[in-house]
Amino acid sequence: MSDALYLDYAATAPPLAVALEAFARVSAQAWANPDSLHRAGAQAARELERARRGLQRSLGAEEYHVVWTSSGTESDHLGVQGLARALRGRKTKPVLLVGAAEHPAVREAALALQAEGFVVQEIPVDKAGMVRPDALRPLLQKQVVLVAVQWANNELGGLNPIPELVTLTKTACPDAAFHVDAVQAASKRAEMLDGLGADSIAIAAHKVGGIRGCAALLLRRGGPDPIPLFRGGGHEKGLRAGTPNVAGAAAFAAATRFHCLRLAENPRLYHERRQLLLNALGQAFPNLHTLGPEEDREIQGSILSVAFPGERAELLLHQLEAADIYCGSGSACHTGHSESPVLQTIGLDPKLRDSVLRFSLGGEETEESLQRVVEALLVKKGAA
Repeated sequence: MSDALYLDYAATAPPLAVALEAFARVSAQAWANPDSLHRAGAQAARELERARRGLQRSLGAEEYHVVWTSSGTESDHLGVQGLARALRGRKTKPVLLVGAAEHPAVREAALALQAEGFVVQEIPVDKAGMVRPDALRPLLQKQVVLVAVQWANNELGGLNPIPELVTLTKTACPDAAFHVDAVQAASKRAEMLDGLGADSIAIAAHKVGGIRGCAALLLRRGGPDPIPLFRGGGHEKGLRAGTPNVAGAAAFAAATRFHCLRLAENPRLYHERRQLLLNALGQAFPNLHTLGPEEDREIQGSILSVAFPGERAELLLHQLEAADIYCGSGSACHTGHSESPVLQTIGLDPKLRDSVLRFSLGGEETEESLQRVVEALLVKKGAA
């Protein structure tokens, strides 16, 4: 795939060289169980703590504890279900408020709690898939125990105003927790996670060039602790049983440091490439329909979701693949579904729903490489 153009980073990112190097080094040198009370175990424990601190520094998450998990989905479940159960108290019908365009990992985690007596309510989103404060405000009442809103939407690329939503929630419901799925935004934005103010934040290694099988839930210091999903040997201060993935954690920390340094040099790295691709597509396809928000400050630059009126996304995907270009159609987590629930939620014209492609960027694309997308799509029309 040396000549391939990979534009499906929102599904998974190819592992970075620095992440592979860290994974190989730790696998070879610190392979012991970090909870073992001998020298080899102590070495592994040091590597795990070094990775924990590295993650905090790179993400600007000094106000958070890092709890290692196996995936973004597990992190979301621990944040949503673990905190909701911990904060239920004596409420007979505790309420969870969940953004209407959330990733299935959050939405399904919340809906599963209905069997335990929780009430799940959706927070409406606008046509850009965004949760606005005015949509959340009327839903905040004394029975609310948790609010869950993603930072960047995985299909549309809209950035929700998390700090404002957190402040609103804490003012109206001081005892409620706020969970954020930051899988698509963490390490892809220059802002520090401390500035979000959420109680729990889910992140995942494979979205940023780490190794699959490692993720984390960040828990605000002084905030509530979730009830664990797994019981066992008391790992991660009793919050997540299971022997930690030390090599995966080291690779995750290396990947976040890489992105931290790169964004420090150019905070608009992703926005610039997104705009190059959007301009090229717009010139070639005048009737192109861009999804998500329009204001620059509300856009996650690594994601561009567009609809091609009159075309079928599946055929376009195969056309691009024939040119060694790989992108997505909606979320990779909806594979097998006939239609994305998010596109229904935002009220996108049914005639457009089957024509949506999602291009997600890695930050190293050139103007020339992105022009290949246009050329490949124009082949069908005989214009290339």
